[in-house]
Amino acid sequence: MATAIEAPATAGGPVQHTPFQFEAAAKEARPVRAVLDGPPGSGRTLAALRMAAELGESIAVIDTERGRSRQYADQIPFHVTELTSFHPTNLSQALYAASEHDVAVIDCWSAFWTGPGGHLEQVDLAAQRGGANGSAFGWREVRPLERQMLEAVMCFPGHVVATLRDKLEVVLRTDAQGRQVPTRVGLRPEMLGGIEYEVDFAASLLPTHELVVTKSSLPAFANEVLDDPAAVGKALRTWAEEGVPRGPRVEFLHRAYDPEATYESLSALIEEVQYCRAAGMAAVDHTGAATTLAEVISFRLSRARKRQQEATARAEARARAETSA
Repeated sequence: MATAIEAPATAGGPVQHTPFQFEAAAKEARPVRAVLDGPPGSGRTLAALRMAAELGESIAVIDTERGRSRQYADQIPFHVTELTSFHPTNLSQALYAASEHDVAVIDCWSAFWTGPGGHLEQVDLAAQRGGANGSAFGWREVRPLERQMLEAVMCFPGHVVATLRDKLEVVLRTDAQGRQVPTRVGLRPEMLGGIEYEVDFAASLLPTHELVVTKSSLPAFANEVLDDPAAVGKALRTWAEEGVPRGPRVEFLHRAYDPEATYESLSALIEEVQYCRAAGMAAVDHTGAATTLAEVISFRLSRARKRQQEATARAEARARAETSA
């Protein structure tokens, strides 16, 4: 008796008994995700703004640094909102509000990790509620918030440039005169470990304002030391726009919230959203709480389906009444 893999298919070859299918790959055009980390004085904010100005025409800055980005408004035009509490869902809501802009600059993303109300504080609060389970319970409860925040960044319908603070250590270095001088050096970014895996471009800024590239999907920048953030932004934009369009689009939000949307139009929309990997795009629900685009569409689909069923039932009732009459 033939096994499943040996059974002939009508079109020739083995019968497909799996949902996993392969297709020829093609370069995809989608927005850039970049992170810049560095110690104090390395110029993270200005470098991020200069990159953003080349990536798009309209820039939205999510400022967690007491409005420090405004100091550069005479050099680069942008819109800004200042946050003072850094619960992960606040970033999602800010990204939703920024969705009409070409570029979102998060300055600085580390605040949503270590700042007041941030990720680590939420873990501590959850751990206190967990009693004997402590920290393990805290991390388990807060992981969904972490994933939602990361998805909101990755699914933003424009480019994203985020800055990260570095943990600092003071070391003794020998200067040109042979003296031992205390020097602050950055050790690693204050952020979720492994964030570099999620982005297209990552670089560490030196006190000299040079960018040491630690990751680049654009091969020309790999392992380079660069001194012009604007040129980096311009090259990344050209690279990102090449290929088959398959990135998050702000029109998805417009269609999801369209009061005239039908069950059929929402069903078609969710297929497009999944194809473009945009299900985690930041959105707000009917109460104003942070949620995802997929959840909004799912909620509206259920409502539209209910209305459709009620309309069908009314039509059938009228038809029966007319027949009996």
